[in-house]
Amino acid sequence: MNLELKQLSFSYGKNEQIFHNINLIINTGFNLLIGPTGCGKSTLLKTIAGLYPKYGGHVSGQVNLNGMKSAIMFQNAGEQFTMATPREEIIFALENLRVTPSNYKQRLKKAVAFTQISHLLDQKIITMSGGEKQRVALAVLVAMDVDLLLLDEPFASCDPEARKFLIEKLYELRLQGKSILISDHFFSDYENKCDAVFQMENRTIVRLSLTEQEKLFKRDEAPEPVFLLPNENDSAVFVLNQTELRQNRLLLKQDQLKIYEGKATLITGANGIGKSSFFKALTKMISYRGNMLFHTKEIAKLKSRNYLKHVAQIFQSADDQFLKVTVQEELDLSKKNRNRYFTDQIINEYLAKLKLDKHLDQVVYSLSGGQKKKLQILLMLICQHDVLLIDEPLAGLDHDSARQVIKLLQESQNKLHQSFLIISHQTHELADLCSYRLNFAHQQLNYVSEVSHESQC
Repeated sequence: MNLELKQLSFSYGKNEQIFHNINLIINTGFNLLIGPTGCGKSTLLKTIAGLYPKYGGHVSGQVNLNGMKSAIMFQNAGEQFTMATPREEIIFALENLRVTPSNYKQRLKKAVAFTQISHLLDQKIITMSGGEKQRVALAVLVAMDVDLLLLDEPFASCDPEARKFLIEKLYELRLQGKSILISDHFFSDYENKCDAVFQMENRTIVRLSLTEQEKLFKRDEAPEPVFLLPNENDSAVFVLNQTELRQNRLLLKQDQLKIYEGKATLITGANGIGKSSFFKALTKMISYRGNMLFHTKEIAKLKSRNYLKHVAQIFQSADDQFLKVTVQEELDLSKKNRNRYFTDQIINEYLAKLKLDKHLDQVVYSLSGGQKKKLQILLMLICQHDVLLIDEPLAGLDHDSARQVIKLLQESQNKLHQSFLIISHQTHELADLCSYRLNFAHQQLNYVSEVSHESQC
């Protein structure tokens, strides 16, 4: 069974055509969809899934599934959960498909074993990391037993080992006769698994040749970067001493740790290890035991209003950061408390570099995932913060957009001498920005120059 697109066009409004007159046959198998941030990959997947025009936009042409049943996994997996736990979510999906109780127990067991989420099955979804949520979302699709899986950036928040594991599991589904169409910006681990690669750009799609595919898969191959080790005599912005952090279980038990002022420090570690919870403790969202100091003062004793003028978090989900409706309104809000570097001229230059200058009147929630991420980071850099805790800044970004965001972060830090703590699994891209690397493993944060994937687990 093939997926056929016939003269397919989509627009949000009269002058906002996203793709035009696409004629394409996508054969059964493992298919990769690539293209720059904001080119329409998510929109295409939602159109194939039947979400558009039902829930917005204007569609002309035809999507022919040829009898295949399909299901989609969103870029932000958290957006599609309805129930409190993975067990309840999977059962809810199967009940909607009118699967009998005797059958859904079997499907639940198969999906849990396939994606290895037994330890997450009864955990509250809102307490999970982004990578854990993506694994749960895949389990829901496996339980639904559809013919066509549409996956929108399903590994954006996954650690390297989880990414490899999930790609292998998707390949197993392909061998079982399932069809997969997956969008991604990073191409490692796909070699010898993809049947076809489709590139989306300039409102249309082309299929890459085998030679072009080989070049694409080789592009992301690089040795693990090496980071500096800090000088313990340098000034610290945060100091931990006999610090414990718990969220249903012990996450961190740290004897001593300094995080250095005026530096960008990368934090790596497996999904669910406690990285985002550490940020929540630093921003007074959750409590801790022991000592956690900001410039020699205990964070727990500082008044939140004053402290959070200096220390702010850029959330993993950009939607959680926005307060206004349009891009321009968000910019105007940030400008009310701007720092000295981000003049109107600098802001306008970066809006152009980030390819956001044509979207000023657009509703922020209608932007692509990558466009939201770029806007979110720019908005937070404009504000007067000494310290920024940045959670997955490159998620959903193509290589060019990632370079522009890193350059923006570098220039802001150089001009304002800010301290950055950055959670990310994309070590190669951030090696030029980050001086140091903290690896989170075995309930400890330790500075490392380089680390194997195995030691991150």
